[in-house]
Amino acid sequence: MTKVLVLGGGTAGLIAARYLKAEADRLKLDVDVTMVTASERHYMPPLFMEVALGSAEAHETWAPIKNAEKVYGFKVDIDRVTKIDLDNRQVKTEGGKVYDYDYLFLGLGVKYAWDKYKGLAEHGYHNYTLEGALELRKALYEFKGKRVVIYTPEAPHRCGIYPYEMGLALRAYFEAKGLNDVEITVVHPDREPSVGLGPDLVRFFKREMEKARVNFVRNEGHVKITPNKVITKNAELEYDLLIKVPPIAIPDVMAFMANEKDPRWARVKGPDFRYPGYDDVYVVSEASMPPLGLLTAGVPLHNAAVVSATSILHQVHGGYPIAEFAPTMCLGVGYHTGFTANCEYRWTGSKYERTCYLLFKSPLIKEMKASFYRGWLDSLRL
Repeated sequence: MTKVLVLGGGTAGLIAARYLKAEADRLKLDVDVTMVTASERHYMPPLFMEVALGSAEAHETWAPIKNAEKVYGFKVDIDRVTKIDLDNRQVKTEGGKVYDYDYLFLGLGVKYAWDKYKGLAEHGYHNYTLEGALELRKALYEFKGKRVVIYTPEAPHRCGIYPYEMGLALRAYFEAKGLNDVEITVVHPDREPSVGLGPDLVRFFKREMEKARVNFVRNEGHVKITPNKVITKNAELEYDLLIKVPPIAIPDVMAFMANEKDPRWARVKGPDFRYPGYDDVYVVSEASMPPLGLLTAGVPLHNAAVVSATSILHQVHGGYPIAEFAPTMCLGVGYHTGFTANCEYRWTGSKYERTCYLLFKSPLIKEMKASFYRGWLDSLRL
């Protein structure tokens, strides 16, 4: 029997475990797939913004990951990983268990480094956790000020278009409440809004932000945040409400795998996301995307998990075709509308190059996006 151990019950872990189990069963391969995850809940983080804006409730953002045992057929253990021993092919947990494996899939996500920048941890609100979204929801409901700043200290971060989406969604939110004179400013290291997605999306966000009266200020370097002001090397902005985006970094349990050039990220080699020196270990999280030129968002993680899963099957089966990193379709929110974009990828031998373009925009996209997230979670609800 071949043992595949999947660490993490988020998007990457769930996709990898599902794919491996389904294909192993179809091909009648003797493969045991076990997931170990610290949380009983499989969250859909994009819904946290909807919670903050009052269009979703907390219980709609998650489903029990243990249900994957009945729905998809692989084993799920709820436990926190405390040590990863690659040389001995062992993983230890908080509960005292020791797992051995033939292949290891690391989908442990990232940690939020709130303390990295002066004043960032102490001031402001966010919706990058469910608890944070509920706090921001209360702050928005009670808001009676004039100035909102959406602040990003560094990039890349989780969901690169979030600050722009949030700025546009906030304008619609305040207008619905009759608060038409609120000043909304996005402060971000991008030289232009969403520049990483190419000229089509830059034009889209610029036009939408102009229509919605959302300002953009480039962040040329963090200085500090005070109780009422964001100070960067090139600007000082007063605020009545601060919404902040967290810096991200490799989880502590994977710290020994950090990239020497940039310790925020994991060492990883493409095109199939293996850990250098260990062909039985795969690293798929936001911490492994930037070194390979990929975006830190759910759909790229989905595709990376499929590539890794097919690479494992290729070795177990002795010929299973390894998937290419597929084009990724992105659904996003504009000002009273939504958009669909597509990114195509090409492996260059050291990283992925991408070309992104806008497909179309429509108010219906917002409903499609919400339906996709809820349908995903519904698949885990019994």
